[in-house]
Amino acid sequence: MEKDVVYDVFKQGLTNVNGECHLAKTADLGSVLARIFQEKETSSVSVVESELFKEAGVVDALKTAGITVHTDHFRKFAPDDKGGVTEAEYGIANLGSIVQLKDDIDCRIVEIVSDVYVGVIKLSRIVDDFDAMIDIMSELKPFPRFAGVITGPSRTADIECVGTVGVHGPRQYSVVVIEDK
Repeated sequence: MEKDVVYDVFKQGLTNVNGECHLAKTADLGSVLARIFQEKETSSVSVVESELFKEAGVVDALKTAGITVHTDHFRKFAPDDKGGVTEAEYGIANLGSIVQLKDDIDCRIVEIVSDVYVGVIKLSRIVDDFDAMIDIMSELKPFPRFAGVITGPSRTADIECVGTVGVHGPRQYSVVVIEDK
């Protein structure tokens, strides 16, 4: 698929599972994240910094917007922070999913305990479908300790089939897709 089509398919897949999708340039990432958290009245966030986040000045942009930011000691801070941001390695267009392939547990902590979670993915790292993702994963040597596919806000239903959002993960889920340079 062409990149503009990939984005449209990804956005539709994410919207289908009650997620939100935003398209941004690297330079605008910090302000887009600040706007998302401000709109969701989230004043404290955990950010697992990546090279992309450093390049984009994400932490400074969030702080300038009046948002408290924690970039370490996630076991201590993330449960009380209402928001979290991590960069994903891949996306799956037709599912609107992001894929985390990590050895470090920090990303997983931030993704699970945040009420409002925002994943960031580069457009060039979004593959067409799950089969393409499996092909990529099968080539990974060594395979990371954690591989997770995140698709929309956490949902569960009890034995009486009463649906609940946010029990095992975020209640609100957004993805910012970064246009490649």
